[in-house]
Amino acid sequence: MKGILVLNACTNDYPDQCRLLAGFLEQRTNGIEADMAVVFHREEADREELLCAVPVPKAVLIGLPQARTETMLNQLAELGGSGETAVYLFAGNCFGSELAVRMGQRCGGTFMAAVDGVQCAGEEITVTKSVYGGHMEAEFALKKAPYCLSVSRSCAEPAKGNGRSAVAVEERTVREGPENGFSEDYAFIPGKEEKNLETAPFILAAGWGAKSREGVEAMAQAAEKIGAEFGVSRPVAMSAWAPMSRLIGVSGVMTKPEICIAAGVSGAPAFYAGIEKSGFIVSVNSDPRAPIHRKSNVAIVDDWHRVLQHLSEISEKPLKATRKNQE
Repeated sequence: MKGILVLNACTNDYPDQCRLLAGFLEQRTNGIEADMAVVFHREEADREELLCAVPVPKAVLIGLPQARTETMLNQLAELGGSGETAVYLFAGNCFGSELAVRMGQRCGGTFMAAVDGVQCAGEEITVTKSVYGGHMEAEFALKKAPYCLSVSRSCAEPAKGNGRSAVAVEERTVREGPENGFSEDYAFIPGKEEKNLETAPFILAAGWGAKSREGVEAMAQAAEKIGAEFGVSRPVAMSAWAPMSRLIGVSGVMTKPEICIAAGVSGAPAFYAGIEKSGFIVSVNSDPRAPIHRKSNVAIVDDWHRVLQHLSEISEKPLKATRKNQE
C-alpha cells in the first residue's frame, strides 16, 4: 500500500521526526511502500538540509509564512488526501497527532494516534497499539481510507534512512489570506534541551520519599554525578518539584533502560508500568514493606541520602550503561 510521510520542519525536532519514521518503516511495518514525504517548513529554511534528512526518495516541500495547523490540513487535502487509498504517517509529537486526527476526520478516512506497528493486506490494514498503560497490545482493523496514523515515539529504534538526499518533486509556497478566526499562530521558543527518557539506558527515578523540592534537587544532582537520566513519580511531578517532562509511568513516559534506580519510590502500579521493561531494577527505600522491593532485582532497605552519596563518591567518572544492541 502507498505510504506518505508527513513531516513538520517548522519545529526544532524535525531531524528526530525523520529518524523516528525511518526506524518505524524499517522495523514496524509490512506491506507499506513509502517513497514520498510532505515537508512543511518555514520560508527561510535551507532546502538542502531539509532534503538530506528525509528518509524516502521523493519529497514535496511546502513553505509556510506561519506554522498553522489549518493551513497544513488544507494543503494535505489538496494533495489528494480525500478518498485516497494510502497510509499517512505522522511523527508522534503534539503536531503529528493533531494532524493525523484532524486529517482523518476531514478526509472521511480513519485515524489513530500513537500506533506501534502497521500490517497491510490489500486495501485494508491492521495496526497495533499499546493499551491499558502499556500492559497490553491491541490490534485494530482499519477499513476506510485514507489511513492517518501518528507513530508512537518509543515503538522503534530511530534510524537514518537510506543515506541519500530526497528529490524535491514539487515545491510550493503558501500565501495565506486574511485571518479566518479559527487558526492560531505558533511561536517556537527553544527551552532547555532535555535528553529523551524513553531511550535513556540508565535512569534514576525519584519518588515521594524525597520529601521536598530540596530532596528532589539533591537526587537530580546525584543522577548527574553518576551519569543517569533523571525521572520522577507522579506525586513528585504534581507537587511541582520537577518538570512534568520528567514524569515516569502511565501518565508520563514509558521507559526501558538497562538499569533503573528507584529511590524513595513506593512502587505504585501506575509508576511501575513505566519502568517494568528495565533490564535491571534497584530499589532504595527505608520501608522494608514498600511494594517496589518485591518488584526489583536488588532491594536496598536504607535511607536514599546515604546510598546516593556513596554512589556519587565511587563514581569518579559518569557511569554509562550501554544497550546490548549497541555493543
